[in-house]
Amino acid sequence: MKEVQWTEIARRTLQETSDFILEQWSSDVNKEFIEQLDYRIGQLQNNPELAPAFEDSHIRRLIIHKTVSLFYVNTTQFIKILVIWDNRQDAYKLLKKLSDANRS
Repeated sequence: MKEVQWTEIARRTLQETSDFILEQWSSDVNKEFIEQLDYRIGQLQNNPELAPAFEDSHIRRLIIHKTVSLFYVNTTQFIKILVIWDNRQDAYKLLKKLSDANRS
């Protein structure tokens, strides 16, 4: 099982997503989201190549929910989580965050 490392941007975007869920729905929905996220990360640890490459890059995109994706890089030593992303947001902002997170 591979170790998972979170970038600061991934932590921040997870918090933003969680806050949005709490504002729009409820703590129960947020709890379900976090449980699904944990489950999917566990799958990644056992199979780091699970998700397809994102736009022909070394970055991979794993769907957590139909509206939320997790972007990561599979290194030889660990899985680096770059961004948790609400798929309804501006794609240009996503590319900027991915670029910033991948450098950290």
